[in-house]
Amino acid sequence: MKWLSKRQKIADERIINMQNKIYKEIYMIVMVLCLISVAMKYYLYGIDIKLVTTELVILFASGIYYTVRAASLGIFSDEVELHDRNSKVPMSSKNVYIGLGLGLFIGLFFGIRSAIIYGNGLFNSLVYFVIVFIASLMIYLPFFLVLFAGSFSVAAKASKKASEQDLDE
Repeated sequence: MKWLSKRQKIADERIINMQNKIYKEIYMIVMVLCLISVAMKYYLYGIDIKLVTTELVILFASGIYYTVRAASLGIFSDEVELHDRNSKVPMSSKNVYIGLGLGLFIGLFFGIRSAIIYGNGLFNSLVYFVIVFIASLMIYLPFFLVLFAGSFSVAAKASKKASEQDLDE
């Protein structure tokens, strides 16, 4: 039954590192091609989510998979630690800022759009802007904070737990 057992291959670290570099380049090419495809479809056919579903699934699923896999292996917290060592702004703060920025951007976008489309006169436009801006902030700000900062903290805790279990073994 020797033919069923796996043979230990002799691996050269240099070759493995070069292969990983090539895989990383392939991943980046696929992501850029997906983004270009989304942009071109939006430009040629208008904004229709049905046309770009496949590309969006590829973009989001790969990011989610990487985060889950890195957290389960315990390297996510190590990556965050390396980033925090080299950066002035910690990764956790960056995620909060991104969530706040996206919430404010969407609030401003919907507020300005409502003021332009539905406002009749300066005062009416201002009232529409303020109401829609505040409502959008109440809806989207918590959503993006939970999405970015919450998922980051969950992944960091899971990664620390996995790396501690790995060290215990």
